[in-house]
Amino acid sequence: MHVLAGVGAALLVASCSNRPNDLRDNRYYQDPEPTQTSTSSSAVVMPPQPAAVPPPVKGAAPKLDLVAMTAEDLAEEGVQPTGSPTRTVQTTLPDCQAPLGKATSAYQTAWSYPSGSTVRQYLAQYEENAEEIVTAARAKLNCGKYTASGAEVRVSAPAVADGQVSWCATSTRQSSCTTLEADGPVLSVVVVTAATEAKAKPAVTRIAPLAATALARNS
Repeated sequence: MHVLAGVGAALLVASCSNRPNDLRDNRYYQDPEPTQTSTSSSAVVMPPQPAAVPPPVKGAAPKLDLVAMTAEDLAEEGVQPTGSPTRTVQTTLPDCQAPLGKATSAYQTAWSYPSGSTVRQYLAQYEENAEEIVTAARAKLNCGKYTASGAEVRVSAPAVADGQVSWCATSTRQSSCTTLEADGPVLSVVVVTAATEAKAKPAVTRIAPLAATALARNS
């Protein structure tokens, strides 16, 4: 009896040492058949796993014209479109030469008031998050002043509110007030230019939320 027990234990150790611990194979727990020797093994073919589908990414590559302000958005401003939209990429802002990075595409529209003041929206798309562009531009906007067309332009300190960065640049000739905002890979730049800061600043304050609403169509 002791001899048989020893033989059984040896067989059990031998059968476990060379078998994978696959809990999906019920044969792993069946008693071995000592009178038969297996000459071949059949591989279990697992069905291919379906490729993972990435979740939708907020702010991923929209058509820029779909997130631009429309005539309906600006209806209460009383403006009219000026010219046709353009797609020229802008690398810097005129104010302090603040950098706008390397955009992969751009879309720009312009509007005019009966008074001659103008509204411009520039949209740019990047491979990275556009918030990085806003941060870099804001850091450069502390120049205080610069010269354009022989005139000194004073730049107010950039202010941050509701995720937007805004400032005004004023000379003896005109004033332009600008708002930057990012949504995913898209940057929106809204510029209102008027004879004085007292006219440009209230206008850009009214229009900035309209641009933000249009930009949110990317969400």
